[in-house]
Amino acid sequence: MSVTAVSARRETHVIGLISMAHMLSHLYMLALPPLFPLMRADLGVSYAELGLAITCFAIATGLLQTPMGFVCERIGARPVLVTGLMLNALSVTMVGFATELWQLLVLMFLGGAGNAVFHPADYSILSGSVGESRIGRAFAFHTFGGSIGFALAPILMVALAVAVDWRFALLTVGGAGIVLALFILVFSGVFGEGGAPRKKGSKGLLTWRYLLTSKPILLLLLFYVGTACANGAITQFSVAALIEIYGIPLTLANTALTAYMLAALAVTLPGGWLADNTTRHNMVLIVCFTISAVLIALVGFGGMPFWLAVVLIGAAGATRGLVNASRDVLVRFAAPKDSVGTVFGFVTSGFMVGQAISPAIYGMLMDKGSPAMIFLVSAGFSILCIGTAFATGEKKAE
Repeated sequence: MSVTAVSARRETHVIGLISMAHMLSHLYMLALPPLFPLMRADLGVSYAELGLAITCFAIATGLLQTPMGFVCERIGARPVLVTGLMLNALSVTMVGFATELWQLLVLMFLGGAGNAVFHPADYSILSGSVGESRIGRAFAFHTFGGSIGFALAPILMVALAVAVDWRFALLTVGGAGIVLALFILVFSGVFGEGGAPRKKGSKGLLTWRYLLTSKPILLLLLFYVGTACANGAITQFSVAALIEIYGIPLTLANTALTAYMLAALAVTLPGGWLADNTTRHNMVLIVCFTISAVLIALVGFGGMPFWLAVVLIGAAGATRGLVNASRDVLVRFAAPKDSVGTVFGFVTSGFMVGQAISPAIYGMLMDKGSPAMIFLVSAGFSILCIGTAFATGEKKAE
């Protein structure tokens, strides 16, 4: 077997392991909500208290994601990934034994701490293990794995809960993560230099000051905030808004959201090929978000058959999926060579910020009887993303 073939095979193994871990991390994010009705009755808690558990998870992830990047630089991404996945999986497993609210809150906070490792560790390992000509496709598979986790969570959790009970469902998926963490620990040698600690003699560790003063990094952070806000309108409030605008039933309105999510998933992997075959990744972002903004705004204006609105929303979802790998390559260009994971941890915290502020905005618009504004404001956030992409360069940081 040639050296090139061996290298490609090793890269495939690395991408597979990292994508599987990323899939489970996303599954764990949505593992509890489908079980809320069963947990509420069994634990004797309110939906608000169950929602607080998800808040604890998100807070821990948001606060610790960038610090975990610094830890990856100091001790290497491999032990950080294994430890984080193990902590995340153990926490989900132990929720299956919870009997009090405080136990649930503590375990979900610990699970969020474990979840904080994935972006810095995953991207650090991929960047150090996969060749430049294939890095876009590696990032695309990573994103695809996470999307599969999101899609699988409600189906799998409900199926397991119906078959046995909600505790068994959590024990099963948590146990799968423990097994995968041990598997990665045993076979992490395939990562090679990917995710290894900083070499002696290399330039100083990345600092908070650098992160907070680097124009490209701050623009990418803002891009992630805008992306989360634009996407939140569709994933969280589009169904309610479409019912008001088009006068359709709930089941029909859900087809638009389904079209959006499936279209985004379908083009994620082709987006990786595109990222590997272009040098203008920022232009990919600009074109895709421009098209998305126009399509989403048109849906908000109404005055069209609902089937056409579904087509437009699906097309907008496709533009969002197509852009993911190019976005990740831009972040890699903005990051110093030995600090890719830390920069990814920092900029992807923008997702948490966007997810925190956008529901209040869209909820207020719905309460004021302005469903069309859900789509127009989403388009506005897409335009914000276009502006940050214009200002983001392609030059690789040193």
